[in-house]
Amino acid sequence: MKLAAAVLFAAGALCATADQASSASWTSLGRADPDHVLTFSVAMPIDNADKLDDAFWKVSNPESEHYGEFMTVKEVNELTATRKEVVAATQEALESHGARCLLEGSRTALRCEAEVSAVEKMLKTEIHAHKHVKDAREIHRLPEGQGYTWPQELTGALFMTNLVGFPEPRYGQSKNLVMGPAVVPSTLSGMYNIKAQGNAKVVQSAAEFQGLSAFTNSDLSTFNTNTGASVSVAKHVGSFDQTFPQAESTLDVEYLGSTGTGNTNWYWTESQWMYDFTTSALSGKNPLPDIFSMSYGWSEAAQCQISPSSQPCSTGGSTAFVQTVNANFQKMGTTGVTLLASSGDSGAHGRTDPMCSKQVTSPAFPASSPYVTAVGATQIAPGTATTGGTEKVCTSGMQCITGGQEVVCNKDTGAMIASGGGFSNVAAMPQYQESAVASYLKNASALPGQGNFNASGRGFPDVSAFGHNYYIELGGSEQGVDGTSCSCPVFAGVIGLMNANRVNGGKSKIGFANPLLYKLAASNPASFQDIVQGNNKCTEQSCGCTGFDAAPGWDATTGLGSPNVGNLISADSAMLGLPTPALRGSN
Repeated sequence: MKLAAAVLFAAGALCATADQASSASWTSLGRADPDHVLTFSVAMPIDNADKLDDAFWKVSNPESEHYGEFMTVKEVNELTATRKEVVAATQEALESHGARCLLEGSRTALRCEAEVSAVEKMLKTEIHAHKHVKDAREIHRLPEGQGYTWPQELTGALFMTNLVGFPEPRYGQSKNLVMGPAVVPSTLSGMYNIKAQGNAKVVQSAAEFQGLSAFTNSDLSTFNTNTGASVSVAKHVGSFDQTFPQAESTLDVEYLGSTGTGNTNWYWTESQWMYDFTTSALSGKNPLPDIFSMSYGWSEAAQCQISPSSQPCSTGGSTAFVQTVNANFQKMGTTGVTLLASSGDSGAHGRTDPMCSKQVTSPAFPASSPYVTAVGATQIAPGTATTGGTEKVCTSGMQCITGGQEVVCNKDTGAMIASGGGFSNVAAMPQYQESAVASYLKNASALPGQGNFNASGRGFPDVSAFGHNYYIELGGSEQGVDGTSCSCPVFAGVIGLMNANRVNGGKSKIGFANPLLYKLAASNPASFQDIVQGNNKCTEQSCGCTGFDAAPGWDATTGLGSPNVGNLISADSAMLGLPTPALRGSN
């Protein structure tokens, strides 16, 4: 479900396109082998949700006297652990149906395995095997539209994961030729005033989902040679397969590392989706990085799970999943982790309504979570780019962008994607953005019309960066990439540099970034480059949709705008009482 980077390929042949975001990408193999062992998670309610909320805001609000006093993972898990009697009853009920379950280290989830025959009997349903039409992956799921019965004795559980719904691709699209002036690391450092030094004590990581294949060390080496970058990856968590390198994972590593230069880079993979990712991260099995960049997402209303309150994807099931994952995002933020997520590649309607068949907009998750920093996409307006650059790749035939006018990244201005944005239908608008969003909501001409979005919901994105025509090195050749999958790792690298400046000054790391970013935007407007032209009234397939327009200040296409990193770090330093930060190449 990655908000896949749009990778640009020769002759217009698309890779990782939105057709993979449906069951059409999977061939049914019929009824699953009854002896095949399924693995799934069972979510249980957290305890002390009010205390978690209080602790989260205390450490995340720059105006709090406890700002930056993060809790340990163990402390957060102890605070929120599901009550023992609920765990025992849930585990006993599952085991009575033939499942074998262990309590996850997060202490709010059971990780289970059971034969297909046992799961079918428990849910009074059928499980089918499916094979991906391109890469031959095999999964086991309820067929689309297949009903089930929730066991009455599982009264303490919220939902089961990994049994319904098909894996969705990351955001983004690509071509195997870079078409037109390209974004390279020097484009970002020049246009976003990136001169700060990193610090090896700051750990930044790409997060990949659903078993996405990795990057290759040889491509990374060539990228470094061609751009003058020095990106390396110090640690892998989860699977790491270089056999079939992917544009999206390659993009993440190359631009997270080249933006957050000097910080330590990790690569983290999760075989399933957001709930399993958060419970695994909170399990204590691995230390956590300071920053996660997540270039994935899917409709907030289509977070399909087995649920006691509804059939898959009908009203109620998605809400339970979104709210539970949001609570886990809070837990991670309380430990000091910064989470960033791509805002989406199909405008205000998303990939579940590619032809804009409805007037109502469709927010994407996890971008719509109030506990992540959602990153939208910009591009250089057609005809305004200046080019140059001294890097090897820029002097051997490729045009590299050095300047131009930034506008919303959109299909009708030559991009392959449209920057996602809108308002959550699940989460209320958080206090940190109320003032900024209130001004935007007064601009009726920039909005899709009353009733087509939830004006009281959490607005996204929060920030933005370039999302069109990035140069990457993949499979030994140059490729170009579009997507909020480009902008997300770049802004994650920016947060990494802000963290490095704080570490250099003996201060706490940022943790959940949004209260700080909105505060700095209000007190130091030069911290962001306001994007005032463009809209997200297209998807990857069509235009002329309902959506949002860019406007002065925050808007639902590019948030607060793109970063002026030097000004951001200077403003943050002044707030913390730190001296002027050191710059790359300074003594």
